[in-house]
Amino acid sequence: MANLRLKKLILEVVDNQLRDNDPPKTREIYDRLMEAGYSSGEAKEKIGAVVIEEIYDVMKEHQTYDEKKYEDALEEMAQQCMDFEDTHKIRTEWDEWDRLAEKGYRARTNQDSEELISAWWSAWDIFQRIVDAAEYKISISELMESQDYRYPIDDWLQDFEMELGSAGEHEKHMEFCREILDLLDWSHDDADAFKSAIGEELYAAGEAEKGKKWFEDWLKKEPRNQNALNAFSWCVQASEGTEAAYKLIRRKVIGVACDMRNELLFMRAKLLAEALKKTEDLDWIESQLDSFNSALVKAECYNDLYDDFSMPKQQPIVKEQKIYPNDPCPCGSGKKYKKCCGRNR
Repeated sequence: MANLRLKKLILEVVDNQLRDNDPPKTREIYDRLMEAGYSSGEAKEKIGAVVIEEIYDVMKEHQTYDEKKYEDALEEMAQQCMDFEDTHKIRTEWDEWDRLAEKGYRARTNQDSEELISAWWSAWDIFQRIVDAAEYKISISELMESQDYRYPIDDWLQDFEMELGSAGEHEKHMEFCREILDLLDWSHDDADAFKSAIGEELYAAGEAEKGKKWFEDWLKKEPRNQNALNAFSWCVQASEGTEAAYKLIRRKVIGVACDMRNELLFMRAKLLAEALKKTEDLDWIESQLDSFNSALVKAECYNDLYDDFSMPKQQPIVKEQKIYPNDPCPCGSGKKYKKCCGRNR
């Protein structure tokens, strides 16, 4: 298994052999692969896989470089390509990470939590090595872009966080979230799920004061973050009661218009007001939610009308709507998806 930097160097070796025609066998094999229908990149990677095997023999097995042996290995690889599907490929850390991530997802399908957690901890070790090797503190978006979005890195991190919480791995769950926040650049990505999990685990561990301080410090930096306040309110409700949780949320919704930035808080406030029978407040909350939903419908109708006059309508491609861990649960409980139906995925 090669790291990304080594893979780049190996491909440079192949380019140099092709450019200098030294050894001529490399050019011969490259041309045969191209004639067989492989792309230039695929042909170079297959040759590179042979190069790295030869380097291994020289360095690890203390053998001298044998050009005839290298040419024979190239010939054998090419013959495999012509005869049947071959496995010559320069493997990177991402390939191994992907294998372990998929192993975990299969285990989840089979409801094997132990195997899932084991596979994903191994994947996490590889992920840390990849990020540590970056020349600067990198973001999830940049990681995904660097791999041409081949790997669901963001989804996997969110899923791993949820699985650790569901498995009762409380200390490891909190440690994982802290490491994630420290490891990556979050300037332009959403870290709310990991921040919420730390506060929730502090409360779950009986350290309510530390949990409270965690959320309060977060809200000082991001006073309009509805995910932070929503998670905080659930923790307060569990430790201090529904009235205390409602007091926390009420000041953010009463006398305030509902919009995209606070809709989650209005939904949470509605749930609490109903439980506490706060009739007057409930009227306000519901009126704002109704107004907001009507505005959304109106805006959508306007867009449809505009489309009628601007261009012919095409048959839409219907995709299943993705539900993220911190989204409101579609069952209507008012909880985050990861704290409700998402636990039973």
